[in-house]
Amino acid sequence: MGRMIEMGPAFEQVAEIFFYDLPYVFALPVSFLLLAILLVYISRDTALRGIYCAIIQFLVTFMLWITVNSHIIHAVVKDWTEWGWITPMFLYLVPISANYVVFAALEKERRRGIAWVLALYGACFAVATAGEAAGWQGYDVMLPAYYGLLPPLEAYTFWQLWQSARQGNRRSRALLLPLVLLTVLGVFDGCNLAFGFTAVPTFFMPLGVFSFFVVVLQLQQEQLLREHELEDQTVHLQYQAALARERAEIDVLTGCRNRMSFEMALREGITDVRQTGRPLACLMFDIDHFKRYNDTFGHEAGDMVLKEFSAVVRQMLDKTKPFFRWGGEEFVILCAGLDLDEAAVLGNTVRRSVAFDTAEHLFHRADEALYAAKDAGRNCLRVEEPAGRAEVEL
Repeated sequence: MGRMIEMGPAFEQVAEIFFYDLPYVFALPVSFLLLAILLVYISRDTALRGIYCAIIQFLVTFMLWITVNSHIIHAVVKDWTEWGWITPMFLYLVPISANYVVFAALEKERRRGIAWVLALYGACFAVATAGEAAGWQGYDVMLPAYYGLLPPLEAYTFWQLWQSARQGNRRSRALLLPLVLLTVLGVFDGCNLAFGFTAVPTFFMPLGVFSFFVVVLQLQQEQLLREHELEDQTVHLQYQAALARERAEIDVLTGCRNRMSFEMALREGITDVRQTGRPLACLMFDIDHFKRYNDTFGHEAGDMVLKEFSAVVRQMLDKTKPFFRWGGEEFVILCAGLDLDEAAVLGNTVRRSVAFDTAEHLFHRADEALYAAKDAGRNCLRVEEPAGRAEVEL
């Protein structure tokens, strides 16, 4: 057996308040969510901090406007009529804060026009506030002027955003949708309230805040791209620094690591010995009678000997045994992990291998190449290869 519940005036009043506040109920948590996202990202990129702060101030203003427009607040707060001026005050502040977001998103050369838009909105708000303070109900009196300014000013703002978007400004492109929605819905709500287009007042403007998700997503994408670019730049700089460091440690003539590099490697090797107890050996050697050959055949021939000698030795060594030019014709091999006996074996192996390509032999080949160039008519280059001669014309 059912029981009928009579819907009295109190229930209808509550239902009406809920119906009126439904857009605010949807818009307020969305605004909080957007605000939280922006607060997380604002500290990650200083280049976007200006636009982030502009959107944050708009969301705070927008949420306050939603709150003071709520019929629930009006029903709960006693003597709301004494505070009724707060509601229209935020109505004037919302377009100012919204256009400031546009100001922050545009290029510097386009900001001057939006500054005039902000000035006109500000002047309208100042006159209305002065009239309110004088007891003339300035906020209500200035509403016709306010709604009259709204379409042309926002049309101009839209045109500036559109031109900026056509030039590739993605922030401006993302702001086009919120600007259109907030303007259209705001003008419709205001005109409906003033002229009664519908049987009941409408409050659709708060729903325009959903469109700001497009703006926030665009800013996040831009920030991620910037972070990737900064990472790529960091990797490139690190590579360049490592390359420069490597070049500073390389002997240009022989391709061996230089004396400064040896001193650093030796300190590191000694530290490793103290920490791990692994052995460390050092092989030092030079080229016999190098000065005599250098004086006899010239410095260019001596340089050729140093290059070929270094190339022969480097082919015998792995990365665990760095090869250094100590100075002149003196060279060093640092043997980490080898004791004296093992280092001696390596030293003899290097000596025997180099013996097949001694300095005297190298100079003899260089001398043969020199005479071959003269026999060919001079002003040419002959390279003496181990298996024969290769000619290179200058």
